[in-house]
Amino acid sequence: MDHFAIPPGRFLLSAGLDDAIRRSCAAPQRRAKEAHPVFAFVAALGGMGARVGDVCRALGLAFDEGAVLGRCRIDYDAPLTVDTGYDVAARVVSLERKASRRFGAADHLTLGMTVSAAGRPHARVSLTTIMPAPGPAVQAPA
Repeated sequence: MDHFAIPPGRFLLSAGLDDAIRRSCAAPQRRAKEAHPVFAFVAALGGMGARVGDVCRALGLAFDEGAVLGRCRIDYDAPLTVDTGYDVAARVVSLERKASRRFGAADHLTLGMTVSAAGRPHARVSLTTIMPAPGPAVQAPA
């Protein structure tokens, strides 16, 4: 889906935010400046130039009819650090319509996000959202 562009975004990962996440899940204290690994996911979604729901709606998908997380994969290139600003680049990787026991047919949207600092990738996040789709299961145009 090269024709659909998601604007770039930015996420500031502060020490205070890292401390709050660590307290909320009883994680160990931070070593040096290394942030909790969950921030790859948080920065990817929080730093995207558009919200996931807005991207889905812009593509004509039924996000508000009961979207669910289908899959999330995170690959780390380098640890994220506190007090660092991250650039987030996001793109539509795929959009497929598949048969669904629950919905009859469902649209599967996969977004790919890269979280980088100073031009260096730190994490790559792949997120698949599943939404009910009208009509029979067919392959959506790519």
